[in-house]
Amino acid sequence: MINGNFILEFVDVTLLPVPLDHAGLQGVTLRLTPGELALIKTESGNEQLPLADLAEGLLAPDRGVVRFLGESWSAISPEQSLILRAGITRVFDEHGWISNLNVNENVTLAQRHHTRRPIRTIMDEAETLARSFNLEALPAARPAQLPRRDLRRCEWIRAFLGRPQLVLLERPMKGVPLEFLPRLIGAAKETVARGAALIWLTDEDQVWQNPDLWDATRYTMRGQTLTTVKATVRTGN
Repeated sequence: MINGNFILEFVDVTLLPVPLDHAGLQGVTLRLTPGELALIKTESGNEQLPLADLAEGLLAPDRGVVRFLGESWSAISPEQSLILRAGITRVFDEHGWISNLNVNENVTLAQRHHTRRPIRTIMDEAETLARSFNLEALPAARPAQLPRRDLRRCEWIRAFLGRPQLVLLERPMKGVPLEFLPRLIGAAKETVARGAALIWLTDEDQVWQNPDLWDATRYTMRGQTLTTVKATVRTGN
């Protein structure tokens, strides 16, 4: 069973900054249970936060521990890490595509590789998600050929495809018109309702203040420090 019923744990995590690579963290503690959505407000311009890389075990903290499903990334083998990482999906802050694969191949790659689901079932689900994000179809073109707003929404499809246990959204609205925000929020809520944990990093007030996200656990990231924030409940129109 998940250790303490937590999907993800950061326990007093400190990471020294590396210029041009990632920012630093100081004493970060964060715990997410199944069905929990954490909304983290970041400072504009702080685009090298290592939270997602640490959550996936791609970076090791200088101090503290990061656990996924009760397992410390630093205490398990590379083979075990790969198996666990199959339960994590992500919208990357920057480029997250394999350039020599079409977008539809990129989107379905993890599901085709890590699950035994029939290809037709995977494709049908991906097409359904594409329509839910107001795309006519899942594009069969190279990533470089798509407009940024379409490519970003294809990242959403990849993140919500299947049954991830942890979803990491790094500024997922970047390059996407605000008219699509309700669709993204809807997908996020459906995913956590199925028991996943979700981290949503944003520097946009329109996301942070959205009333459909008032029930999220809220944090601010200022400098290297993560702080819990109590949501202000709005009433009326």
